[in-house]
Amino acid sequence: MKNNKNFFISALKFFTPYEWFLLITIITLNIIVAVVTGEVKPLSIIAAVSGVLCVVLVAKKHISNYIFGLIQVSLYAYLSWGVGYWGEVALNALYYVPMQFIGFALWRKRLKEGSKTEVKSRRLTDEQRVLMFVASLVIVLIGAQVLAHFDDPAPYLDSITTVLSVIAMLLMVNTYAEQWYLWIVVNVATIAMWLMAHFNGEPNALVICTMWIVYLLNSINGLVQWSKKVKV
Repeated sequence: MKNNKNFFISALKFFTPYEWFLLITIITLNIIVAVVTGEVKPLSIIAAVSGVLCVVLVAKKHISNYIFGLIQVSLYAYLSWGVGYWGEVALNALYYVPMQFIGFALWRKRLKEGSKTEVKSRRLTDEQRVLMFVASLVIVLIGAQVLAHFDDPAPYLDSITTVLSVIAMLLMVNTYAEQWYLWIVVNVATIAMWLMAHFNGEPNALVICTMWIVYLLNSINGLVQWSKKVKV
């Protein structure tokens, strides 16, 4: 009994009050949406909760984030397929899924000395930041034209979320703090995209939208945490 109590206390202390707020918020919002709409969407709920667990663990620089990330991106690809957001489908199924395994392997090489779970963060140089901005802008514009050709309902938003997510994920697996600036932009654009889907009658959209709102809050927290004591 004592061991169980100690485990419970340790589990409670593992997350900060702000992180518990994010986790409780996503669960509460899913319950509210289910009550209001009268529909329970198990896949959407699992994707939302596992996704928030993943990003909270990323903000904590905890390597276990990749377990929940694999669950989330697999389900999110399936849900995006149903809406017709082909950029999101390709991003999650063809990029995010394999990157969970790659990221896990790379993070193991950058664990903090004496830690089995927490990685060391670092920063890009000024030149690398400029190059990232220019490349992102050009690729987003090109991607939007390609998606528009395939009748994507929100080509520019879809291109922003797809392109910046690819770049942000590369920064993430290589433990660069600048990933969070891109995630913030991605979160805002994705919220707008799923709100459009909701107004177009997509039943899963509100649940997914709430997930991305929590992602946005976590990205701000992640930026703060990863910017502390980082190496160039």
